[in-house]
Amino acid sequence: MWILATTIYLWLSWAMNFLALTYFKTVAEDLNITHAAQKHYISQQALSSHIRNLENELGVRLFDRNPRLSLTDAGRCLYEAVQGFDAINSSLNAQLNNIRKEERGELRLGLSFTRGQFILPLVLPQYALDHPHVHINIFEEHSSNLMERLIRGELDFWITADNPDIEGLSRDPLFEEHFFIVIPEKVLTSTVGDKIAQKILSSGPRDFRIEDVIDCPFVLLNPGNRSRDKFDNALRSRKLTPKILLETDNSQTAFALAQKEMALTIYSDMFLRNYAGELNRNVRIIPLDNCMPADVLHVYYKDENAKIRYKSSFLDNLHDAFAVR
Repeated sequence: MWILATTIYLWLSWAMNFLALTYFKTVAEDLNITHAAQKHYISQQALSSHIRNLENELGVRLFDRNPRLSLTDAGRCLYEAVQGFDAINSSLNAQLNNIRKEERGELRLGLSFTRGQFILPLVLPQYALDHPHVHINIFEEHSSNLMERLIRGELDFWITADNPDIEGLSRDPLFEEHFFIVIPEKVLTSTVGDKIAQKILSSGPRDFRIEDVIDCPFVLLNPGNRSRDKFDNALRSRKLTPKILLETDNSQTAFALAQKEMALTIYSDMFLRNYAGELNRNVRIIPLDNCMPADVLHVYYKDENAKIRYKSSFLDNLHDAFAVR
């Protein structure tokens, strides 16, 4: 009996008329054509026609009609199968509704303005095409504010180089951020002389010493910026004090002024790769790994966000674009 029921159910899942099955189930439960027809707001004749068509398709009688309406063995078998189908159908609809809901919503990202200029164009255009019903909201604030927002549940993802250990948050590494010193040859020569300048510029990255250029004028980001703070720490450990000509909040401004041979500056390779202007051949860019170790940027998130389809998709896109391997 069970094998027959399973066979009928599997066949019905693709071959049967769902409406006819609904009518059959009601008649099987009421055992009264008139009452069943009234429940579905159709005529008794129309309902009887659906039942006959169903019997013809299956090649069996589903009901005995004398002396009163009752289920045959085949009818009872079909009724059991339809009940199982209803349960699966309800579960399927619930899952599809969840998927539909997960394709609509808001994606809230937190990161610095300058990092956003590099990271977001590499991730968001395709993501927006794949998820047209997701509203993307970008928060560009100080790292401490973004961390608090994430903890309070106001952000879904926070991209940062601060890398704190925060209970209840997961973090994935994305990429290494290296730092460079940008040296206009004219500025260096005017400060230390041509001979020493050529010696400094001809040395390899491992031999470069920040002490050799500390007397040059600098254009730096304001204190509080991560690259500025790392540079200050490197100088402090060497008991050096820079000659600051100008401070700014915008790393592109600092780099542009160095390109115009106004002063030296510190720059990240992340921004360097995103620089759209033409590089000045008379300006040297030297790695500072020997005194300013690279940062590893991470994405922070709560685990429940990674379980929501459209948010998990964004995390996958980040990993595909940047993940450290």
